[in-house]
Amino acid sequence: MEPQVSAPSRPTLTERRADELRMTIALTARDIFLADGSTSATVERICEAVGIAPRTFHRHFPVKEDVVMPLFRRFGGLSVEVLQDAPRTSDTVETLVKAFSTEVAKRGELEIDRKFMSLMITDPQYRLRWLDWGQDFADPISEFLAERVDLGGDPFIRTLPAQLIIQICRQAYVHWVAQGNFRSLESALRAGMLMVIRALPPLTPEAVAAVKSGPTRASRKSYGTRGRER
Repeated sequence: MEPQVSAPSRPTLTERRADELRMTIALTARDIFLADGSTSATVERICEAVGIAPRTFHRHFPVKEDVVMPLFRRFGGLSVEVLQDAPRTSDTVETLVKAFSTEVAKRGELEIDRKFMSLMITDPQYRLRWLDWGQDFADPISEFLAERVDLGGDPFIRTLPAQLIIQICRQAYVHWVAQGNFRSLESALRAGMLMVIRALPPLTPEAVAAVKSGPTRASRKSYGTRGRER
C-alpha cells in the first residue's frame, strides 16, 4: 500500500487575484520593454500603464527587476508538467527537449519571445533573475532522471546531471537568441541532452522495480515554491 500524501492546498481567492495582478504587471512590463527595445522603463511608467500605484507594485515586487519572474515561472511550470506527465517509458532526451522548447513553439510568439530573451540576457540585473530562476528546475529534473537512469547514491553526485541540464538549457537559449532560428534551439538542446544522458548508466532491474512501486506523480510537490513572491 502506498503512503498517503496530502494534496497541496488550493490557493485562496485572494492569492489567485494577487497572482493575476502580478501576471498583468509582468506582461505590461514585457510589452513596454519590447516596444522600447530596452528595460529602462521606470516603475512609475509601468504602473501608469497597468493603472496601479507604485506602492502596489512594490507590494508584489520589491525591486523593478523582479517584475519578470511571473513570466519565467509560468513557462517553468509548463516545462515541469511535461517532465512529470511523461510516461516512464518515454525517450529521455526527447522528453527533455520537449519540456524546454515545445511550449515556446506552442505560444506562436517566437520572435516576441526571442526579443524578450535577448533583453533579459543582455541586461546584467535581469540576467541574474533568469539564472536564479533556472535553479527551480533542479529538483524536478532530478526526479525525472531518477526514474530513468542510475544517479548513484551520493547526494552531491545525484544533483550534478540536473545542474548540467540546466546549464545546457541556458546556453541553448543564448544560442537561439544569437541565431534567431528556433530549430537551432531544439538542435542545441538535443545535442547537449544527449551528451549528459549517454554518460549516465541505466537503472538496474531492481531499481526499475523500485521506481514502479514508488509514489505516484500526484503526490509530488509542485513547482515554483522556491522564492515565490508573496
